[in-house]
Amino acid sequence: MNDDEAIGRRIAHFRKARGMTQVALAQQASISLSLLRKVEQESREATPVLIAAVAKPLAVDVTTLTGQPYDLAGPHRDVIHELIPPVRRVLNYWDVPPALETPPRPAAEILADARAVAHLRQADRNVQALARVPALLMETTAAIHTASAATDKEQLFDAMATMLHPTMSILHATGYDDLATIVADRIAWTAAQWGNPLAVGLAAHTRTSSMLRHGTYDVGLRLIDSARAVLDSAPHRDDATLRMIGSLHLRSADLSARAGSAAGASAHISEARDIAEHLGVETDHLWRNLAFGPTNTAFHDVATAIELGDGARALAVARELRIPDGFPPTRTGHHFMDIARAYLWQGRHEQALASLQRARQLAPQQTRHHPTTREVLRMLVRAHRHTNKPLARFNAWIGAGG
Repeated sequence: MNDDEAIGRRIAHFRKARGMTQVALAQQASISLSLLRKVEQESREATPVLIAAVAKPLAVDVTTLTGQPYDLAGPHRDVIHELIPPVRRVLNYWDVPPALETPPRPAAEILADARAVAHLRQADRNVQALARVPALLMETTAAIHTASAATDKEQLFDAMATMLHPTMSILHATGYDDLATIVADRIAWTAAQWGNPLAVGLAAHTRTSSMLRHGTYDVGLRLIDSARAVLDSAPHRDDATLRMIGSLHLRSADLSARAGSAAGASAHISEARDIAEHLGVETDHLWRNLAFGPTNTAFHDVATAIELGDGARALAVARELRIPDGFPPTRTGHHFMDIARAYLWQGRHEQALASLQRARQLAPQQTRHHPTTREVLRMLVRAHRHTNKPLARFNAWIGAGG
C-alpha cells in the first residue's frame, strides 16, 4: 500500500487546506489533541469514531478520508466496481413500474432468488450477489405494481427486503455510501408498503448503518428506540419478534459505544443476552440477513468494548467465545478484523496479523475492502522495519487487489 493512502495523511491534508490548526480541529471534533497528532503522524490508526468526528468540521465525506471505494483504477481494478452502474440505474425504479420485455415470474420464484442473493452475501460472494441484483430488482418492482393477490404481494415485499438488505451491506462495505443510503430508503418504503412490524425493525437497522459510519449516533438511537417501541407494542410477541428486538438492542449497543457511552452499550448488550437466553437456543437465527442469538451477541460485546477503547476486555470476551460451525463468514470475518485492533493496541503484532489473515480466509472480499484492515496493516508495516514475509504477502494482497 502507498503511504499517501493513509487516513492520517488525508486528515492532515484537508485540515491544512481549510487553514485549521490541530488544536482547532481537535476542539471542533471533540477528540483528544494527542490522539489527533498521533493519527496524523501515523503512529496510531484512525478509528471509525475518529474518522466520523473529524469529517464534519473538515466538511468532507467519511469516504473521502478513508479513500473508498478502493481499487477503482489501474491494472488491478476490482470487478465489483463494474457492477455499480447497473445498480445505480435500477434504483430509479420503485414507485413507477419498469417496462419488462417478459412478464414477471411467480412471486415464489422471485422470493427464492432474493434469498439466494442474501446467501451469497453471507458467504462473502459479493460480486456474484451484486451481479444478480439489477435484473432481479427490476422484476420484483414490476411484479409489485402488477400483483393483485395478497399472498403474492406478501412474498414480493419479502423478496424486496430480503434482496435490498445485503445489497445495502455490500454498497457500504465497498464505499458507495450514496447508493447505500438510497437502498436504505427503498427498504423503508418496502416496510411501509408491506406492513410487517419485523420489516419496520429491519428498515431502522438498515438506516442506522449510515448513521454509525457518519457519526449521527443520537439520531440512530432515537430511530432504533422508535422501531423497538413498535415491536414492543405488538399484541403477540413471538420468537421472530423477540429476535428482531434483540437485533435492535445490538445495534443500539453499537451506537452507544460509538457515542462513548459504556453504560448504554452494556445495558443494550445485557438486554440482548437476556432475550437470547429466554429463547433458549444455542445457535443464531437468520432473518433477512440479520443474525441474532448468543454468538452474535458475544460478537457485539467484543466489538463495543473495542469501540470504547477497552482492548483487554474485548480479548477476554473473545477468548471465551466459541464460534459454531457454519456461522456466516462475513459476520465472523468482521469479528476477527475487530480483534486485530485490540491485539495491535497491546503490541501483539503476530496475533493482530493472524486475526487479519483469519478474516481474509473467512471473508476475503469484505476484508480487503474494509478500512480497518488497511489501517491495522499500515501500523503493522510501520512497526516491522525488518523483513516479515507473512506481513509482506498480506500487504501485497491488499495493494495488488488480488
